[in-house]
Amino acid sequence: MLQIWKLLKPRRKIQKQAYGSFHPLFVLERKNFKEILMRNFSQKLFLFIVICFSLLTSCAEEDAKDLVCGGNGEMHDDHCDCDSGYVLSDDGNSCDPAPESEEVQYGGDFVFEASEIQASTGTDNNSQIWLLEARADDVHLKIEIYEQYGGISSPGSITIDDVEANYATCGTCLLLQTGCAAHGDHFHCERTFMPKVGGEVHIDKIGTNAGDELAGELLGVVFQEVTIGQNYQSQPVVDGEEIALTPWSFDTLLEEFASRSAR
Repeated sequence: MLQIWKLLKPRRKIQKQAYGSFHPLFVLERKNFKEILMRNFSQKLFLFIVICFSLLTSCAEEDAKDLVCGGNGEMHDDHCDCDSGYVLSDDGNSCDPAPESEEVQYGGDFVFEASEIQASTGTDNNSQIWLLEARADDVHLKIEIYEQYGGISSPGSITIDDVEANYATCGTCLLLQTGCAAHGDHFHCERTFMPKVGGEVHIDKIGTNAGDELAGELLGVVFQEVTIGQNYQSQPVVDGEEIALTPWSFDTLLEEFASRSAR
């Protein structure tokens, strides 16, 4: 019995010295368990961050919706007047960032530098009319806006089409006259020009009362010589002169004029 014990005892020492306090299989299982815990923790932390970011983004979007005009304009009647760099949304209740576009080169070779600008507004048959006349020596540039004929009556822009190129039908009318000389309380001009199709009229401010501002810009406008009949129909002059206007801006105060008969 003693001999059997002696044979077993050294073997237990060797086993303890070789394995230490823990069996290798147990150490390996504990290591794998830690790795699983860390992996689960990382996954849960990532999921937590994603959920928090989504909630913050959603709240920001809701706050933006609650702002008047998306925080980028002011409400005017039933639509938004958007700040610079923003455009009206499809539903008219918000202002979205204006799409980026390449700068357009409008060109032109006729520089118009007005020495005098007069503008007035009033009503005719309960329809608003705006008149602007700018003078530079013997050249006069006129803008006539008739609300009754669909003229631009709020900040915005239009592209000149066939309707706007004819004095009988235009609502936002442009006229350029040359060789003008004073004749009593008015002027006589040698030539009259109206725009060809394609130019742009931009209106930034357009008041309806005396003291209000009228401001805007003409871009890419090319005038062609015309004659205007008694029925207000304008006809291009054969082989007539053309004048390509460089971009021209205006900003002036409105005066009030008395009601006048329709054009």
